[in-house]
Amino acid sequence: MTNFIKKIKAPDRTPGLDLKKKLTIFCVLVSLSQVHAYAGSSGSTKELEKIEQQNSISGQVKDQNGIPLPGATVAIKGTKIGTTTDFDGKFSLAGDENSVLVVSFVGFITQEIVVKNKSNIVVQLKENAAALEEVVVVGYGKMKKKDLTGAIVQVKPEALANQNPQTVQDLLRGVPGLKVGYSADAKGGGSLQIRGQTSVYNPDGANHNSPLIILDGMQFYGELSEINPDDVGQIDILKDASATAVYGSRAAAGVIVISTKRGKTGKPVINVTTNTTIVNESAYRDVYSPEGYIKYRQDWETAKTYGQNTATGNYEAWITGTAAGKPGYYTNPGQLDQYGITEAQWLAYQPVGQTQGKSLNEVWGLRLGITDAMLLKNFTEGKTHNWYDSTFRTGINHDHNLSVSGASDKVNYYMSLGYLTSEGAIQGNDYSAVRANMKVDAKITSWLEFGANVNFQDRTDGDIAVGTGTNYWDANMLRNSPFSVFKEANGEYARQPMGQTIGGYNYYYDRQFIELEKGYTVLNTIFNTKVNLPFGITYSFNVAPRYQFFYNRYFQSSGHKGWN
Repeated sequence: MTNFIKKIKAPDRTPGLDLKKKLTIFCVLVSLSQVHAYAGSSGSTKELEKIEQQNSISGQVKDQNGIPLPGATVAIKGTKIGTTTDFDGKFSLAGDENSVLVVSFVGFITQEIVVKNKSNIVVQLKENAAALEEVVVVGYGKMKKKDLTGAIVQVKPEALANQNPQTVQDLLRGVPGLKVGYSADAKGGGSLQIRGQTSVYNPDGANHNSPLIILDGMQFYGELSEINPDDVGQIDILKDASATAVYGSRAAAGVIVISTKRGKTGKPVINVTTNTTIVNESAYRDVYSPEGYIKYRQDWETAKTYGQNTATGNYEAWITGTAAGKPGYYTNPGQLDQYGITEAQWLAYQPVGQTQGKSLNEVWGLRLGITDAMLLKNFTEGKTHNWYDSTFRTGINHDHNLSVSGASDKVNYYMSLGYLTSEGAIQGNDYSAVRANMKVDAKITSWLEFGANVNFQDRTDGDIAVGTGTNYWDANMLRNSPFSVFKEANGEYARQPMGQTIGGYNYYYDRQFIELEKGYTVLNTIFNTKVNLPFGITYSFNVAPRYQFFYNRYFQSSGHKGWN
């Protein structure tokens, strides 16, 4: 019992011992936390002391003329510490004596300044002349890039001279944000859209989505073909809404500002350029060769014979129609082995009266539906004509330009003359143009300046090309059979190449009896006067009269046999 009682009492003494242990552990933890807090406080104090040891770097940023530059960026190299200057060009930031300041501003050359023991630093930035002095034409004048805030793209045609551009549109291809269309005819060109279509309202092709064109400071009402790419000195594309500040709602689709070349001071410069290029059709639907045409006729007629074979239950050829039970009826008589029949059996598919006195090819041609005597004769004799070659061609373009330019203290002049002949990839698609430009700026007196820019063009603006339309009513020679007649036996062009029954179309016969004279003669002029008045006042006067003559004369001869 004694041992039992001791075992029972033993747990009664345990709580007292646990309480002491807990107190001891608590005291130890409190001590450790105080040590940790002291260590943390000591580290923070050192960090604060370190910050307090840093210097306050201040200064001012100015341009090369001593004018403060507000908004300039000042940063410590290799860190994320930085600031911008205030309205007076002043700045202040924390750094030590080993800091290197990087000072930058738009249009100026970035500088690096070593602080050392300086506490007040004056930084003088120099302009980046290459970027700031480049002139961009905006509105009714010119601005430097340092004054621009809008989205503007500049094109220098000299950089594209080796591409031999034929039109102004060729100069603009590839410009970001500008969509340049493509015209496959001899004249070339294409539509222009800045940042895509801006309006759904475009009645009768009224060009509501086309940008406004400004030529040498004045609105241009002609078409871009009147401007010789060889005369273009610079093109500026104004793409954002700021363009409307000067031009109003007409600039809602953007503005393209074209500046023509001027003379350069020194001896007169004579420039002669000549370009020759070739043009081929890029893609057009394929037409059948004589062999392909026959296969097409054969498949067409054979398709009519398909039906269900009651014996086998399969859908097979030679079941219905004229050729029912006559396998190989429309097949080339030289390929009858596949059906296991002889030529005699093949001929026997028809009454003797329909085949007697006719060659195998004649019988075959008649079965294929070639019933016109002339077409059947050409078919049996293997005479064909390639209407594809009569429709398309390899066009040759020539562009010749001559310019004379120069300048002195009083006069600046540029004169040019160009002649362009262009052949399209379609027969009969021709274009020609004579373009001339005279630009003179003269300083009459110390207070009076006068300028004249005269642009002349005489161009053809219409032709009689081979038709390539795909509508059933379009005259298209590619629809003619390869066995049709291009020229009669007497050497004259055939009026009905597929015979009197079908007719067909031959452009070359019709072309003998029609003629078209259509084009424009344009004189686009810009005159400007500048008067320097007292008190620094300048008065400018601009006028741009335009003269345009259009002619359209179409002739038809009564000698055409089908028009009588």
